[in-house]
Amino acid sequence: MNTPLQVLLIGSSEIEIQIILQELYLGGYAPGYQLVDSVITLQLALQQQWNIVICADQLFGFSPLDALKIGQAAQPDLPFILLSAQMNEDLAVEIIRAGASDYLLKSQIKRLVPAVARELKEAEIRLAKQQAELALSRLAAIVESSEDAIISTDLQGAILTWNRGAQKLYGYPAAEAVGQLLAELIQPQVQPQVQPQVQPLEEIDDYRRVVDCRQVVQRHKTGELLDVALTVSLVKAVGDQVEGFAIIARDISEAQRLQRMKDQFISIINHELRTPLTALQGSIELLLTGKLGQLSAQGQRMLEIAANSIDRITHLTGNILDVERLSAGVITLQKQPCELDKLLIAAIDRNQPAADRQGIQLLIGSLPLDQLGVICLDVNWIAQVLDHLIVNAIQFSDPGSSIWLMAESESQAQAAQRRQKQPTALVCCQSQLSPHLQISVKDQGQGIPVDQLETIFDQFQQVDSSDRRRRNGVGLGLAICRSIAQQHQGALWVESKPGQGSTFYLTLPLQRLAVEA
Repeated sequence: MNTPLQVLLIGSSEIEIQIILQELYLGGYAPGYQLVDSVITLQLALQQQWNIVICADQLFGFSPLDALKIGQAAQPDLPFILLSAQMNEDLAVEIIRAGASDYLLKSQIKRLVPAVARELKEAEIRLAKQQAELALSRLAAIVESSEDAIISTDLQGAILTWNRGAQKLYGYPAAEAVGQLLAELIQPQVQPQVQPQVQPLEEIDDYRRVVDCRQVVQRHKTGELLDVALTVSLVKAVGDQVEGFAIIARDISEAQRLQRMKDQFISIINHELRTPLTALQGSIELLLTGKLGQLSAQGQRMLEIAANSIDRITHLTGNILDVERLSAGVITLQKQPCELDKLLIAAIDRNQPAADRQGIQLLIGSLPLDQLGVICLDVNWIAQVLDHLIVNAIQFSDPGSSIWLMAESESQAQAAQRRQKQPTALVCCQSQLSPHLQISVKDQGQGIPVDQLETIFDQFQQVDSSDRRRRNGVGLGLAICRSIAQQHQGALWVESKPGQGSTFYLTLPLQRLAVEA
């Protein structure tokens, strides 16, 4: 199939047009064309895009040089070929100097196709070069205007480039920084390790793009110490030859300060608030026993209200601490073999009194427990998840309804759904591919709107409900439960339709262990 070619013809006769089109067609092109013969029609035609211009040497009212200048003004990179009836050396020299692509004689029409092919190729190269230069210019503008410090060095650590973000972060203008050793310029004397440790190139087996990501302490020009998040990457030339380093640095001093404030606040909650709460709780419980004297009915009621309020505050502070520890990853799971049937039956037993008070039946589904056998998990944390899911189901269920607690090995479809619910950080975990146990808590309650199926797992989020009696939490429980599931390399999600109840699914890696006889 011939290559499409849009040709603008200037001043050609009908015979010349036929000859040009025939040559182009035989040369492998499928030419479309427009003929112009005046300045006005030429200017109008140049409002469209053309691949090439072929101009005759004899024009009425203007010259080939005029036509070239008009074309250059409208489309600077448009190839321009002059086709002349006879040799005119002065015209040839003048028009080539002015920027024409070629000068051909009509008697040399066989040269037309090679000339067109050459000019199209050169135009393509020019366009690619312009686009590359534009991309580099944009990249340079982005680097220069970035709030992050972006620095490049050679293999010895000498600074090659230094953007405005680096000047803002470290205090040195580019004129002072370029050429200096980065390590000597910004590293505190007490921590001179920031220059990347570089292996000899012959010992580098895999040129990983990112060499290092870490939080470090660096030095401002004034001597002030800075908390900095640092990413160091290899800079490679043609042929994968490493020629230097690219460093991106971000000031996290304020973030670190806020984190320290947060840690201090959590410490206050843990030590300064829980201790007096525990003392208050014990004192009120002692008063409620009547061992220190009988209270009036009103006094008894007031103490019960106080006891309930302290229970809620204690529960809230415990949740806040759990959220912080789980999000910080400071909790070490104490995994141990656990018999699944005992885990589920214990969860039912713990929550049966609450279900009885609401007139709700707790059921364990038909389980192939002998096939699932013993699994390995942190019993205390998983028990907390099950308790919360069951309590939630009780709160949002009507008297006379049932709640089912079930377990099974997940199907392929369920595994695919679990992987969608897991965070991207776990995508490459081996546990993603291993068999998983799926535990579900199904109720016959009011259900959850579709637009809230994910938001309820966010901190301080609850299901919107007109029944205000059921909303006695602060919206941390499900966030904690999902975090616990993820700490186990599992997942937690919900399926629900308003008015048709909800089913919460907890999946955990299934590791069968032999039970000693």
